[in-house]
Amino acid sequence: MYHNCFLGIDDGYFNVLYKRLEPKRKTLLVGAVTCNHKIVDVFLNYITIDSLDGTRKAIEIVEDATSKYEIDAIFLDGVTYAGFNIIDPLRIYNIYSIPVVTMFRHALDLERVRFALKKHFTDYTYRFSIIENIYSHSNVVKIGETNLRYHSIGLPMKFVETILEKLCRYYFYPYPLHVADRIASLLGRLYFKEFNR
Repeated sequence: MYHNCFLGIDDGYFNVLYKRLEPKRKTLLVGAVTCNHKIVDVFLNYITIDSLDGTRKAIEIVEDATSKYEIDAIFLDGVTYAGFNIIDPLRIYNIYSIPVVTMFRHALDLERVRFALKKHFTDYTYRFSIIENIYSHSNVVKIGETNLRYHSIGLPMKFVETILEKLCRYYFYPYPLHVADRIASLLGRLYFKEFNR
């Protein structure tokens, strides 16, 4: 029986040239389950670059993971995946009632984000509303020497920060996301090399 299980979701590598030259290209979306700081499972899906299938694809990963493990919290690496595809943390929480913690590696300039979205997407108001809502209600906590920005749905701030202290014991980012990122980066490059020629 596993305890202290967390699911981290991150996207894989893609060539930015495909955003302009070849629409509807895909990259990998990876879900990594860690329990007691050990990798116990990995789930793979595909996500369309700059599309809006991100939330649905993430939900499919959550569905697979929760069918096998009791997940204590889901960690997302931001709101935008595969370019400006969107994963909506609130929708995931409303479906599964599992806490969702969204991490932000870098500070966002929301006005620049809005400008970029407006320039390239007719549905920019929808995409921006999710990004703005999550980011503008995020908090910063210092773990060791690193400042981490996060948004939490379903967990009190102090409890999230206690979890982050444990999950960032050996890495500057929560361990489930670190694992998902490493796997997604490696497999994403292989996927593009083999299937996106």
